[in-house]
Amino acid sequence: MPALTGVRFFAAWYVVLFHAYPGFVRRYPVPRSLETFLSHGYLAVGLFFLLSGFILAYTYEGNIEGRANRVRFWEARFARIYPVYLLSLVMAFAFSGELGLDTRAAVVGMVQAWNPFNSDMAGAWNYPAWTLSAEAFFYICFPFVLPWLSRRNERALCWLTAALLVICVLGHTPLKGLGDWKNHAVFFVRYVPLPALRIPEFLLGVVLGLRFLRAGSTEQRPGRPLVVYAAVVGTIASLSLPIGDWVSLVILPFSVLVYELASGGSWLTGFLSTRFMVLLGGASYSVYLLRYPVTSWMHTLVGRLPQAFVRTGELLTPVVLVFFSIAVFRYWEEPARKGLRNWFTKQRRLSVGLIVDRPAQENSGQL
Repeated sequence: MPALTGVRFFAAWYVVLFHAYPGFVRRYPVPRSLETFLSHGYLAVGLFFLLSGFILAYTYEGNIEGRANRVRFWEARFARIYPVYLLSLVMAFAFSGELGLDTRAAVVGMVQAWNPFNSDMAGAWNYPAWTLSAEAFFYICFPFVLPWLSRRNERALCWLTAALLVICVLGHTPLKGLGDWKNHAVFFVRYVPLPALRIPEFLLGVVLGLRFLRAGSTEQRPGRPLVVYAAVVGTIASLSLPIGDWVSLVILPFSVLVYELASGGSWLTGFLSTRFMVLLGGASYSVYLLRYPVTSWMHTLVGRLPQAFVRTGELLTPVVLVFFSIAVFRYWEEPARKGLRNWFTKQRRLSVGLIVDRPAQENSGQL
């Protein structure tokens, strides 16, 4: 499903624009709708969680039960996300400020978003890394959740889809007139980055992935380009219109878009599946996670240049981020992932060899 790889770049870039938009709108006059659109870039994180659940369900359905399969899944996930995660911490170390040893240990261990009593810890060191802490929690749960969901029939999955959509929408939408307790609860859900509060988006992706598998292969189903384009229009409209807290409704077109892009059959699917877009999609993880350290280093370097070059350096920062992320993807992320997978496989074979040899040695001693 290369189109789902390609669309990840736009989601990552949307987050980059969200972090840059306050300074941008102060310097340049922009239409109100564009300002509204940029201010909602944080919602792309929900799209990432949805995509993650969808792709993992598609990949691992029927192949994750049993302790050995669970361990292999966790090894694969660690090899996939930790090399770039660690690189981002190394690059951001100079800008991380004074952090306690417990905070640094939590960030290195990818559990910084798990503490309900210290939500500020989630954004320590490299702020976007809190989402990887949430993903780590999802990965721990996934091998136990997927087999249970796989045993549900289609009707149950339909009801779960509806329930998760309602939870994702209302969980991020303050409902007026229901009392202060409701507003406090919704504030907690929206702004405290506990993984347990964001797992509905991930589970929604898992359920959609299972329903996609049960609908048959992409060759067996006709493409629905009009549905894809309607989902794109619905996404842009939800993010650009002044609908306030009900912007959480964007999870509806997000869900349709992911499902239909996986199905194929539209011009947009073809565009997102091109080699160039797949390359950018592959680099999107680095774009997302390295934005803060790359931007910080660029500001530091540009700040030492004559004033006439400062603006040029600021404009070059997004270009540097993209090209640097592509280089990281090709020459660090992929080689490190393959190296770690091979190392895990070798260690597993060694441990199996030791277990097999031990009885033979014991029997030899008895003889």
